Amino acid sequence: MATLVLGGSGFIGSHIVARLAKNRIPVTVFDRNAEASHSGAGVTWIKGEFGNKGELQNLFSTTEITDVVHLISSTLPERSVLDPQFDIHTNLERTVAFLDLCVQHKVRKILFMSSGGTVYGIPKYLPVDEKHPTDPITSYGITKLAVEKYLQLYRHLHGLAYVSIRAANPYGPGQNPLGSQGAVPVFCYRILKGETIDVWGDGTVVRDYFDVRDLADLAERALRSSEIGVFNAGSGKGVSIETLIGVLEKTLGRKAKVRNLRGRSIDVPKIVLDCGLALKTFGWKAEVPLEDGVRDIGDWIRSRWLG
Repeated sequence: MATLVLGGSGFIGSHIVARLAKNRIPVTVFDRNAEASHSGAGVTWIKGEFGNKGELQNLFSTTEITDVVHLISSTLPERSVLDPQFDIHTNLERTVAFLDLCVQHKVRKILFMSSGGTVYGIPKYLPVDEKHPTDPITSYGITKLAVEKYLQLYRHLHGLAYVSIRAANPYGPGQNPLGSQGAVPVFCYRILKGETIDVWGDGTVVRDYFDVRDLADLAERALRSSEIGVFNAGSGKGVSIETLIGVLEKTLGRKAKVRNLRGRSIDVPKIVLDCGLALKTFGWKAEVPLEDGVRDIGDWIRSRWLG
């Protein structure tokens, strides 16, 4: 009996795997880059492609999977609009095929990592709760929302329990500071290197940043619970890019070099999540202050990337 973590070698996945393993929950990681980023006891690493039905069928045939954490995504918000058909095929179609396997092999529950920053679109009010209209402005957000709907359908048709976590902007150690996503690690790295930070727009874009360790805590609570449904996950506090850079400068003790670029149509101007439902249902709220999280990721970047 094991919890299957799809995409468990990635940034969020590695923290969820570490959290589950720490609490002695057997874990099987399925990932195209299945490297043992967490080497604790009770973790099995299987390399494979999410789109390969044979590999997945073999996995289910050889391992008794009780629960699933689905973190795999082949696109980013800005790239999804360049090829929506690719987004639909690799994320939506493959996930629906995977849900059939879950039903076939009697999986108890699936936790899907959705997106609190894209499924709602441009907010009509703040903070945004789960009852807010969903009008995504990227293919990425539309696909995430569509997966949520199929999870609801499979619950209705087959009794498959699910939780969709609409995560805001998680950050923390392990997040690629050279990537195209994740303002906190990318900005930290460039400040520490003395490099220029590129900011889309005038710095007034507001996001809800929270520590990935808090997200891993929520994932474990949701898996253990019998509750189902859609839940926001974030700090509940809005931070502008301009303010974030100020926090990074103060915490890292370095001045940032900033270059403002033209704003993008795919960027929601402001998004802050109301996470009251997660508090009421799971007793969860984000605990790590932004300054503490920035300090930790700064220390990690210094040791891992600049040491």
